[in-house]
Amino acid sequence: MDKLKLSEWGERLKTGGAQMSRLVSDKVKEILQTPTPESKMVDEATLETMEEPNWGLNLRVCSMINSQEFSGTEIVKAIKRKISGRNVVSQRLSLDLLETCTSNCEKVFSEVASEKVLDEMVRMIENPQTDQGNRDRALQLIRAWGESEDLEYLPVFHQTYMSLKERSLPPPPVEDGSSFPAQYSLESYVHQEPSSPLGSYPIPDTGLHGADRSTISYDFGGLSIEEKNETLVTTRNSLELLSSILNAETEPKPIKEDLTVSLLDKCKQSQSVIQRIIESTTDDEAMLFEALNLHDELQQVILRYNELEADPPTGAAQVEPHNETRIADPPTGAAQVGPHNETKIEDPTREGPARLGPHNETKTGDPQKAEGAELSSERKIDEREFSS
Repeated sequence: MDKLKLSEWGERLKTGGAQMSRLVSDKVKEILQTPTPESKMVDEATLETMEEPNWGLNLRVCSMINSQEFSGTEIVKAIKRKISGRNVVSQRLSLDLLETCTSNCEKVFSEVASEKVLDEMVRMIENPQTDQGNRDRALQLIRAWGESEDLEYLPVFHQTYMSLKERSLPPPPVEDGSSFPAQYSLESYVHQEPSSPLGSYPIPDTGLHGADRSTISYDFGGLSIEEKNETLVTTRNSLELLSSILNAETEPKPIKEDLTVSLLDKCKQSQSVIQRIIESTTDDEAMLFEALNLHDELQQVILRYNELEADPPTGAAQVEPHNETRIADPPTGAAQVGPHNETKIEDPTREGPARLGPHNETKTGDPQKAEGAELSSERKIDEREFSS
């Protein structure tokens, strides 16, 4: 019994130590990271002194993402950092901003999936110190995304939702002293209908939606160790997301969807970057091993996409020959039905009396032979009368 307890305590210490190390690493990286225009805008939209969301500013962020003035990836990263924070107001405003961006920007859902924002939201939900209103807000978003048929091409949303439904969540704060069960499910928290984050907020027509969305090139020269690690993680996320789409059971594969094409472009762009990391890494075997594996997997997923793109649709090929056969067959069909109730005239040269064929057919024999038969019968009648 004592050994079992010691083992449990050891596992808790390991888990707690890993979480603390991750939190410290994230905080240090956040402090040392140079603010970007995207992070500054997110900071402004999630100020802890604000009582309500600044919808005008949120919609402006969406417009700048659509016009490619802002990087959707950087916006999502900044929102993720706000979600992982401990300020109640900033956390709530970041969830509102996230919902606005996913509702009005085409490719933000892929960024949310690749940057593992859902994992951060789940950690926030499972944290007993999280504000109950923020927990409910995050649960509403995850449920709406998980139940949406429009996001079936991104399995991570449905998987996260189903996984969260099966987990036990920390009990909500009790104010009246009443007792509650020890475990709670997702449905125990959220009783109202899920919000509809897939709808669109009324963004003013600024003409930015029609902007050219050509691929943006980045300079990856002179990467530091931290930047290399971040590049490997980002590439891995995009690779896994594209693989899940291509290997999903849904038919037909959404290979022409904007998201799939965007992920494919990211993977192709990452090939040269990963190659550069391989060439420049000499003293870190773990990073080199990861980069080599990632390079091979990128080639495989790109090859998989090319194979799916080259395969013709099988449904149409199976139906067309069948239709052609039916169109060519009507004369044959008529010939098969025709023998019933037909009137046939036999060849006059054939010998023998006239016969009635099967299937109610009326056949007429040789007219000369029929006339001869009638004369013969008349002669027989005359002979009988004469003899009598």
